[in-house]
Amino acid sequence: MKNILLSTFLLLACVVLKAQSIRSVLDKMYTAIGTSNLMAYDMTSSERIGARMVVKNMSFKVQISPRKVYMKDKDSGVELLYVSGWNNNMPFINPNGFPWVNVSLDLNSSRVRADGHHPVTHAGFNYLLTQMNNTEKLIAKEGEKIENIIKVEGSYTWNGRSCTKIVLTNPDFKFIDYTCTQSETLFNLSERICVSEYMVMEKNNMGYGAKVYKDKVIKIPNAFAKKVEIFIDKETNLPIYQIVHDDKGVFEKFEFKNLKINPQLSSGEFTTQCASYGFK
Repeated sequence: MKNILLSTFLLLACVVLKAQSIRSVLDKMYTAIGTSNLMAYDMTSSERIGARMVVKNMSFKVQISPRKVYMKDKDSGVELLYVSGWNNNMPFINPNGFPWVNVSLDLNSSRVRADGHHPVTHAGFNYLLTQMNNTEKLIAKEGEKIENIIKVEGSYTWNGRSCTKIVLTNPDFKFIDYTCTQSETLFNLSERICVSEYMVMEKNNMGYGAKVYKDKVIKIPNAFAKKVEIFIDKETNLPIYQIVHDDKGVFEKFEFKNLKINPQLSSGEFTTQCASYGFK
């Protein structure tokens, strides 16, 4: 009897410690994201567009609030500057090619968003934070235990960084009917209900900048993803490698390298006058 009681106690203790470990890892990541207002990094993105994976190598400087983003495509040389409240809230773009002049375009136009899942305003880690927070709300609403959905898989070394890997698994991921409650852009709808705009676009044969109208029935994913693998840097507690899966397989991957948090940047870093930029 004593052995049985001891075994039961040890089993319960392990479960509690495991649950605390998951909670602790998530909370540290959330805090790290929430306190990172300024950052600079290189990123390799791999996003599934149709049947192909589109890979891009970019460098970013990002301020979360107020939102400011400088992005340079390291392969094409295209530069983009977005500053909330400036330039009619449109990205200012150096195409580094035809038409050989800087252009201002709508944030969600096909020319700005082509071959990508996300608008430039998703740069940084806050989009993942929003999706994870919403996922936790859905888990609680279903009466499920977080440790049954999100697990600590162990310690890994990625790109020379010591990381904790966590995995979110949602076996019930599927597309469901959704009746639009108001007329709005698909982007605004997706942001409001916390689903991937590109997944909805693809499933409903829509394009960038699409609009939906009240009472229209569309297909949307019932969750952020079917599976999410996140490698969290043990030093910064930031998710430096993210792999998102849908019902078809790998949907997107984001690799953050040379990450600098809250670096000292001059006031001109988010202007077209910065000497190291190619805006004319």
